[in-house]
Order: sequence, then C-alpha cells, then structure tokens
Amino acid sequence: MRRPYYLFSSGRLARRHNTLALERATGERQPDDAEDDDGRPSPTLERADRVPFPVEQVESLYLFGEVDVNTKLVTFLAKAGIPAFFFDYYGYFTAALVPRDSQLSGRLRVEQARHVLGPKRRMRLARAFVLSAAANIERVLRYYAPRCTPDDVDVLKAAVYQTRLDRDDIATAPDIPSLMAVEGRIRERYYRLWPRILGPQGEAFPFERRERNPPSNEMNALISFGNSLCYTLCLRQILRTALDPSIAYLHEPGDRRHSLALDLAEIFKPLLVDRAIFRLVKTGQITAKHFEPRLGGTYLSEAGRKVFVSHWDERLARTVHHRGLDRPVSYERLVRLECYKLVRHLCDPKADPYKPFVMWW
Repeated sequence: MRRPYYLFSSGRLARRHNTLALERATGERQPDDAEDDDGRPSPTLERADRVPFPVEQVESLYLFGEVDVNTKLVTFLAKAGIPAFFFDYYGYFTAALVPRDSQLSGRLRVEQARHVLGPKRRMRLARAFVLSAAANIERVLRYYAPRCTPDDVDVLKAAVYQTRLDRDDIATAPDIPSLMAVEGRIRERYYRLWPRILGPQGEAFPFERRERNPPSNEMNALISFGNSLCYTLCLRQILRTALDPSIAYLHEPGDRRHSLALDLAEIFKPLLVDRAIFRLVKTGQITAKHFEPRLGGTYLSEAGRKVFVSHWDERLARTVHHRGLDRPVSYERLVRLECYKLVRHLCDPKADPYKPFVMWW
C-alpha cells in the first residue's frame, strides 16, 4: 500500500537502482534567509549513510530537511506519479513538484471555468464550502462540550447556537467578500473558545486570536503548521483527479497558488487540524519545549514537527463507516471523495448537485 513519506533529514535524494535513496548529511540546517548564506548546502553530505526506500510504497514525499535533487530524480518521480512537497526552515509549505497532468480533461477544465465566471454557480459552491466548514466547527464544539467544566459547557452550547444562526447569513450573503466575512466571524468566535476546550492542559499555550506571518505564539504556530499539512493533503488529492487546482470558488483564483486546495481545506481543517491540535496538547505530546523563537515569531522545532507529523499520519489512516458507500473509509480518502463529488457536480450540477462533507460522528 502506498503512503506519504516524511523526510526530516537533510542530504541528497536520488534514484538508486530503480528505487529511491536518501544520502543523509551531517550538521544542522541553517535558516534559508540567513544573512551569511552563500547558497551552498548547510550540512555536509555523507554518501556512506544512504537510506533506501522502495518507490512502490511511496504515494508522495514531504521534504522538511534541506534536500538536493537532480533532473534524473525529477524524471523518475514524474514517471512514478509521485508529487514532492517542500517546506522551509520554519515548517512553511513553499513549493510542490508535481508530475505532468495525467488526468487531464479539457471538458472538466471548461466546466470549472464556467462555474467561476457564472456568479450564481460560483456562489452556490462557495456557500457550500462555508456551510460545511461551519457545520464541522459546530460538530467539534458539540464533541468537546461534555468534556468541559459546567461553566464552559454553557459557553460552548451558546456558540453552537450562534453558529447555527450564522447559517442564515451564509445563505443570504450577496457576494464572495460577504460570505468570507461570515466565515471569518465564525472562525474568530471559534478560536476564542479554544482555551475552554483545552482546559488546564492549554494554560501553557495562551491563545486569544489568530495571528500569522509570523505566528505570535505556540498555538498560532501549531495552527499554521497544521494548515500547511491540510493544504498539501487537499492539493495531493486534487492532483489525483482531473480538477485544475488553480480554479477555485470561495478563494479568488490567483497566481502562484492552488486556490482550490484552500477551498477544500476549509472543509477539513476542523476534523483534521483542529482536533489533532486538541489531542496533542491535551495528552501532553506537544509541550513548550517543542517550540523556538525565530524572526520575531514562534515556530515548531524539528522535534515538534516530527511529533505533529506522526500524529497527522495516524489520523489520516483512521477510518469511519461511510454511510453512502457502506464500508470503512479513511480520513484521507474522504478528501478524495470530496474531489469526486465536485467533479460530478461540475459536469452535471442538476443531476448530481454537490453536497459538501459534514461530520456525522
């Protein structure tokens, strides 16, 4: 069974006898924006320390270390259909190396563009994404409410009620900016409840509001890193279909980003990112020692990223009984199924209208 491989070591990734091998390097990776950076690799390559892994088991590569690649490797990965995702020194997703379109469909691309250019069609899909995100946030709040103190339970129940009222604003929003404003209001209220959800375990991670670029504290660092993983997961599943990841509906299609992955990530962040953070903090797997200050912000250290990725990989492999398919489906597969539902809607919105994913457990 193919699965993602997460590489934290620095070195050179190469093709060796029709498979993959990482020639690991010694020494610590230096920040990518260091003033004295001369462009040469930070660690020293040790060819004797070579770690092979079978290409047949690799679904995708996540490169968190400082890794050198060459054209032979790129060609090999493309033939094997393996995308590679690169992260910088601070754990931010920076680039994707994806194979040439293997699921290319001119008809579907035309339909994607038609749904963007048609205001009603676009709003229908954008509303569906926001409604799904709001419903999944509500489901998270309902899940954790019984696990909180009596005072916190009342606050969380009030937030659930208010989120349901916000659905009326989602249904009547006249345009995309208004829709995103409602989504932002729901998220802001949701984030204010996190200290109550985390309880005593969260006291070491004060959190008042979402702050990015750079993350202002440990909790913001966790959210930023988790969102990057969710974004690449959605992009990875989109690339397994004929969808064009640059054509989106809630987020504006722009340059140098895969906006459709941002749309889908809104749906799955409550299930995958938020609940992963709650579990890691409440169980003490992530502590203050897993963070480091950099460039006026706070970031997960390499050890912290390894803990998060390990739990992330386990979470994606978890299964839930799918009501429609009547069989167990992994969390990761749920994202692929969402892509298929979107494809069917784009091809025939009347016969197969898009119904976004909402947690039922």
